[in-house]
Amino acid sequence: MRRERVSDDIYVFTSDLYAQVTASAVVTRDGIVVIDTLPFGVETLEMIGYLNSLGMGPIKYLVNTHWHGDHINGNYLFDDSVELVCHKKCQQAMQEFAPFALDEAKETTPLLEEAEIRVPNVVFEDGKMVLHVGNKSVEVALTPGHTWDSTVAYVREDKVLLAADTVMPVPYFVWGDRHKFKESLDALRNYNLESIVQGHGEVLLRGEIPMAIESSISYLNVLEEKVTEIVEKGKGKRVLNQLTIDDCGKSRIPLNGLVQDLHRANAYALYDELMGNNG
Repeated sequence: MRRERVSDDIYVFTSDLYAQVTASAVVTRDGIVVIDTLPFGVETLEMIGYLNSLGMGPIKYLVNTHWHGDHINGNYLFDDSVELVCHKKCQQAMQEFAPFALDEAKETTPLLEEAEIRVPNVVFEDGKMVLHVGNKSVEVALTPGHTWDSTVAYVREDKVLLAADTVMPVPYFVWGDRHKFKESLDALRNYNLESIVQGHGEVLLRGEIPMAIESSISYLNVLEEKVTEIVEKGKGKRVLNQLTIDDCGKSRIPLNGLVQDLHRANAYALYDELMGNNG
């Protein structure tokens, strides 16, 4: 696990074991707000141990940004005194999908053997809620696209957006909606930002943010144009393998090349949608 600070009071923890997944913590003397867990218990425990070693306030809240296992599998490792928070849509998705997804993952991943699903019981149903802890205000807002329940957390005082999978090296919409994704990315321009913590990969600094947002919106538009052309010409699905991530304006390098797999899954999902095979 890699640890870094993006401001005096905000820590980012990045998994060494799976897809450079990030979790974050906002630290105050009156308590700590953790955003997401890491994929495997060994790294989540390391993160919890480090936060406890700071001698600051206790961990008061754990916010889950969406239901995917790489961001929630460590929920069960937090003390019962920690309040688990998420959007109502995330709670529903965790109840419906997460147990099956975890059981499936356990079949091939021994590191998940002891993991269990712990569903947040503190939920909000409007577009946003604000957690006030110490001198920090953490605004959690619904930003669907990656999934229908995706949220981001904005630390107002530090101007840091803990964006989870709403911001990634390539926008991945197989579990969500590409149209909503573009709307959510566009809405991020309204935040006053010094940095963005992506759900996977490197922290984006102030000067990189406008280009990163524009690049992701452009990627979604170009991908749609190219896959639509393939469908309209009656070409088969195999042609999608020739449509590279570079063709759509994104680099193939981030996440040790995993972005290429995410891009291919996007292309296949979009092809099925346009062909009417998505339901």
